Amino acid sequence: MAEDSHLQALPVSISNRLDFDPAMIKPLGLVIFSSMSPRAVMGLISRLCRDVPGAKILGVVYELPRHKPFGLRCRDFVRNLKSISFVNHVANRLAGLAIETLASLGDNVLRFIHGTTGSPGGASAPDIGQLDAYCAAQNILLHVTADLHARASLTFTRALRPDLGVVFGTRILKPALFEIPTRGSINIHKRKVPEYRGGGPIGLWELLDQQTELGITVHRVTKDVDAGAVVGQTTIPIEPFDTLTSLALKADVVGNDLLVETISAFARGHVVDAQQMGQGRTFRKPSSQDLIALERRIAAERPPYRPLRGRPAWKLLARSAALAPWLVVRNWYRRLHGSFPVVILCHHIVTDQPHKMGISTHWYLKHVEFLQKHYDVISLPEAVDLLRTGRRLIRPAVVLTLDDGYAANYLNLRAISQATGAPMTLFVCSEKMTQQAEFDHDIKWGLSGFRPLTWEQAVALDQEGLQIASHTRTHFDCGSTQPEQLQAEIEGSQEDLEQRLGHNVDFFAFPWGKPENMSQPALALARATYSYVFSAFGGANFTTESGPRWHFKRTLHPSDLCELELALQSILDFEVSPFMEGLGPAQSVSPLTGEFPLPQGNAPAAGIGTIVG
Repeated sequence: MAEDSHLQALPVSISNRLDFDPAMIKPLGLVIFSSMSPRAVMGLISRLCRDVPGAKILGVVYELPRHKPFGLRCRDFVRNLKSISFVNHVANRLAGLAIETLASLGDNVLRFIHGTTGSPGGASAPDIGQLDAYCAAQNILLHVTADLHARASLTFTRALRPDLGVVFGTRILKPALFEIPTRGSINIHKRKVPEYRGGGPIGLWELLDQQTELGITVHRVTKDVDAGAVVGQTTIPIEPFDTLTSLALKADVVGNDLLVETISAFARGHVVDAQQMGQGRTFRKPSSQDLIALERRIAAERPPYRPLRGRPAWKLLARSAALAPWLVVRNWYRRLHGSFPVVILCHHIVTDQPHKMGISTHWYLKHVEFLQKHYDVISLPEAVDLLRTGRRLIRPAVVLTLDDGYAANYLNLRAISQATGAPMTLFVCSEKMTQQAEFDHDIKWGLSGFRPLTWEQAVALDQEGLQIASHTRTHFDCGSTQPEQLQAEIEGSQEDLEQRLGHNVDFFAFPWGKPENMSQPALALARATYSYVFSAFGGANFTTESGPRWHFKRTLHPSDLCELELALQSILDFEVSPFMEGLGPAQSVSPLTGEFPLPQGNAPAAGIGTIVG
């Protein structure tokens, strides 16, 4: 390391691999200029290496964050005190710091209740050192600098002799740098041009203008800001519950898709330049105090997403306070004995349109960030391995799954997964994807427009590391005892998925997943077809449980964060429900252990809440 589209379109990763013949592609040498996070840079490098075999990344010029000297910040602070808006901004910042302090204290209290201490579980965000190691593994040179335009940076870039420069989240560059590549440089601009040139948070100006879509543009870099010829463009719909956060997440994903597609066109020699036409506008990044006012204006004009809560807040608080001492004793006991459970959460659709089972992109991101702060968020295969082998767990573990396979998850889950690194599993209905048919339960509720994933999207998600698993072909109620129907739905779904994905599919989740939706013939067939079967009975899975480990319980993922925490601690519901016929008597979940008694190995017990599956 040196110092100093549409959502329904064919995914870029698929179209590229279908058309590329590397032996016939002129090699394209790339240099990446970036100030983005190491995680984001590594993600782009991974996509380019995987999806554009006709290009070779020669090097990365990475600029460290730039900070204004302390003296200048003091001078600006004194000058800005003349502004009422700045004084209000300072007051808001101080209030924010007080809230952050209280939140940090609350996090520590919650960790104590959980029986955990120290740093939160989960993988930390990659740093410069990890970026260096990643580049070295890919035979890519990395130059880290405090100034992209320093002599050392220019010398490093010239020595690469690149064909094309890729500007990926930097400040405005000078011609001395971006003109070094023989074919110039291109920039990803997460706005439509020429209407929205310049800076500011992604989506800010569009939301203020009440636009219905956000433009994503790849253009040639010129000395004039965002004024170069357009070589690639697409749009993202702005939906009712979108926020600046959700639009930024989506723009990152779609922007990478478009950038990969455009670089593929350069590698093929199929680039078409389109000069910008019409009246252009250039926006300046608003000051912190002005941004707060603009955000308040947006919040006043747009309907907020309000997560559904099944119980009044006072009941949740009362239950939490009453059971907190028990939780402390139970969780510290679990820590000392390494007996924490694995809770497998089940949601359905991350969408910024109103849906009975939906949660907005921004809120699901909050949930994932909360879980990563207080739990070990692990993949479903990792959880199954832990439970199957009976290993000790000294921290509570959580798995994220989503059922049915809605198309809205293609963009929104990718955005959250790439931003957080959280693993996720999608249980999908194969024939629904083939027919692009809406789900019967949506039609029953009078909902329309919520189609399933396409096969191209499912394959792309699988290749990006989001696990695809089986959920029958048509979201079939497996309470049936008809062998022909069960075979077509349970075995047929596995056949469809394995043929399309090109690898074994060993996980199956019953639609609805309650006792009445899992007949004995269906259970026997699922067990014979798949290695592991999942219900929606609620409750936690323990490594200390005895018996065969082929069935695992899942619990409803509440959209309300408080209810989510109580569900993870097994104190949201205490229901008494019968086991499946022939597997045992009615039992209740214990608030002290969180376990359902399972007299026959890991037979499923009834669970929490109502879930469609």
